[in-house]
Amino acid sequence: MEFVNKVELSGIVAEIRTSERGTNFIMIKQNITYAGVERTRLFEALINAERQDLISQVALDKKVKIFGSLTIFRVKKFNIHKMLIEINHVEPLE
Repeated sequence: MEFVNKVELSGIVAEIRTSERGTNFIMIKQNITYAGVERTRLFEALINAERQDLISQVALDKKVKIFGSLTIFRVKKFNIHKMLIEINHVEPLE
């Protein structure tokens, strides 16, 4: 059975934050050119605290390809929808 929310994404690790509970939030940056204009897209991903094997493969300014599942949820406080990728596998590209 194939999951609908399966994600493969590559880019540069732009930011790493760790929560009080040990969850690592990672910002993946992609530079794209659309209609002759270069733009930056940012994707937020997370690695659970118990996945030390994945955390050790991620470093700032490192090119990676991540595999995981996508969750979209509503943030009531700001009345927006947010997209978050839970990483299951990391593949270094350099």
